Amino acid sequence: MNFLLISKVYKIIELAELIYCLKSPDIPETFLDKLSNYLEDFEMTGRTSIRVLHKYVDDFSSDEKGQVIALIWLGQYVSCEQPLDLNDLTAQALHLIPQNYTTSYIIEKAFLAKYLRSGLNKINNNHCNN
Repeated sequence: MNFLLISKVYKIIELAELIYCLKSPDIPETFLDKLSNYLEDFEMTGRTSIRVLHKYVDDFSSDEKGQVIALIWLGQYVSCEQPLDLNDLTAQALHLIPQNYTTSYIIEKAFLAKYLRSGLNKINNNHCNN
């Protein structure tokens, strides 16, 4: 099994934040924001495109993609009280998510950076408590 490097996780977080930067709901969308979003949909801007993230994640091995999904699930769903077994979550991810869909499954999460950070924090907290 290939182990996912922490640097790869941080690169996904960085790209996801560039792509899915969420605006504060208190700030109204301006004409320029709307135009930028429209042009981004047609990939005419210089901003980071989801294709960059897709290409980056698509180059991962199936084991690495399974580990990213497990980390997302850990950050999104698993409570802090539950024991953390990343290997079991990875096996479940590899079993449940079709291999040809894993990249899309990963990159289509608007809160991808948040989930990955939360998953890393849960692993770190569990490791420090043991």
